[in-house]
Amino acid sequence: MTPETLPVQPRYGSAFHCIGGGCEDSCCHGMSVLVDKKTYEQYQAFPEERLGSLVTQYVSINMTGASDSLYARISPNASNRCPFLSAESLCSVQKEYGSDHLSATCSTYPRALNNVENELEVSLYLSCPEAARQVLLETNSTQKAGDASPGHFRTDQFSRLSTTGSSSLHKPFRYFWEVRELVVAVIQDRGRPVWQRLFLLGMLCKRLDAVTSAEQDGSVPEILAGYREIVATGALRDKMERIPAQPAVQLDVVLRLIDQRIRAGSCGARFLECFEMFLEGIGYSPESTAGSDVQHYVEAEARYCRPFFERHPHILENYLLNYVYRTLFPFGREASAHYTPQSIFSEYMLMLAQFALIRGLLIGVAGRTREEFGEGHVVKVVQSFSKAVEHNPNYLKEINQFMEDRSLGNPEGVAALLKL
Repeated sequence: MTPETLPVQPRYGSAFHCIGGGCEDSCCHGMSVLVDKKTYEQYQAFPEERLGSLVTQYVSINMTGASDSLYARISPNASNRCPFLSAESLCSVQKEYGSDHLSATCSTYPRALNNVENELEVSLYLSCPEAARQVLLETNSTQKAGDASPGHFRTDQFSRLSTTGSSSLHKPFRYFWEVRELVVAVIQDRGRPVWQRLFLLGMLCKRLDAVTSAEQDGSVPEILAGYREIVATGALRDKMERIPAQPAVQLDVVLRLIDQRIRAGSCGARFLECFEMFLEGIGYSPESTAGSDVQHYVEAEARYCRPFFERHPHILENYLLNYVYRTLFPFGREASAHYTPQSIFSEYMLMLAQFALIRGLLIGVAGRTREEFGEGHVVKVVQSFSKAVEHNPNYLKEINQFMEDRSLGNPEGVAALLKL
């Protein structure tokens, strides 16, 4: 980190407060919960009459070889709810034994904990409705600070960015802070539309991906300087505006990938409701044609979706910034529970695909709700999508495979997914 570069570190997740029984899509419903070994052993000491019978029935050890943080799992009951959730929608474990008996997952969620050079960063999973509201709707949400000291929630289980270059894929970890600073600057560059900002991020990640050895790390400052110049001068805006839009490609990707997720099952009623609204908004039916669907999609974006986000430019920016902080983009969370080593550009393509899917759903929902399209619809789409996708590592891998199979990992493919 150069002397003039101040580390951009998120703390806003520490300020989160659960709204408990008032939540419209509780994390205690529809999700299995990973349990660390320490918590599992505590649960084994519960007497039969004080939750021990529920432990026997619903808490099981994961496959052999699982790490201590992924040691066991709480399965949902027949009602698809956490078996420890009381009739008053309160946690029976916390009520009976105290918060120090909660698993790391239950103690920290929806906070996402990352350790970067021995500093704890706390962002949020948007699969929680209240977290989605706080991140998306508050103008400067990612600049808030909270207290991450022990006692407020468990801080012993976290993901980590390795800056030692120990990954099988070489990445210029020594420039993590400079890269993050530039990524944030690009996302917040309101001198160009969001699609252009994401296109520039893709080209930056492509350049960084070409740095394949420690001997080549010396080229990174020059790469970053070039992109800082582009941001400062507004270069390439006119050139990018001449790129033709391909809404048919976008809509096809949205339809195919969302259908793929729904067919896998267990994606939640709220997500299915959003998808139904999306289909209605683009006029999709067994009798409709691909051409008419695309026409309705383009009209919905221009008439209802785009004007809303022009009035509320911070919403998509906040989504992207939270994604960057939560995933340690573009380097990745190397010690996360389901991490699969992948290149910097593959990290970008995964972010791009999720953004394209969310924006596509928002366009359809805007077409369905028209002038009534508002913040509540945005929160519902983003939250239900995040719950269906972000916690499903197998589907995340399928997304990257889909993008690769469709040969979208090039400037033309990236532009096709972004520009309208």
